[in-house]
Amino acid sequence: MGDRAATPPADRRAGPARTPRSGERRADRGGPVRDWSDHRRLGPLWSVLRSELPEIELRAPEPWFVPGGGRRSDIRFALFRRIIEIRDGQLSLRPHLHPGVPGWVGEVVRPAGTEEFAVVVEAAAIAAALEAARAGRRFPVGPAGAWVPHPLAAGLREEAAWLVEVARAYRRSPVMAHVRRRMRAELAAPPPGA
Repeated sequence: MGDRAATPPADRRAGPARTPRSGERRADRGGPVRDWSDHRRLGPLWSVLRSELPEIELRAPEPWFVPGGGRRSDIRFALFRRIIEIRDGQLSLRPHLHPGVPGWVGEVVRPAGTEEFAVVVEAAAIAAALEAARAGRRFPVGPAGAWVPHPLAAGLREEAAWLVEVARAYRRSPVMAHVRRRMRAELAAPPPGA
């Protein structure tokens, strides 16, 4: 019996749990802390969209989640709702998407075709579409040359990770000022055929 007590159980011999390396994708880590962090990081983008498009906010009949005071399981639902509301905002802005946004981003960001470029284009499309929506300007939506948003990710974690990067680019990328200037110049010009 003395020999058995000296031998650690198999699960304790494996060593400490592996911590994620800095190069791993954010989507690979999880839990309520990550959900809360993603929910918070999506807040500024969500707030801009909600202030311009209040209809995207899904109204609950009663307060179901209070930040800092809700149940732990509620944060996952809150994150899910925030993602849905952001995507609803993007759908509502679709008639206001200018087909030139990827080209405008390409004037500042190189190389095209990278994930970073796609993130900045999605953020810039939101910024430009908000400008056009405020001005009441619509652009034709068609398959030829039309920009298509990033496809929805398969899971909540991946979608949250993608939109967190879009929200960061929307807030911090200097490309947003360039795209807004281009959009305002486009809006100041008479519409084609007018």
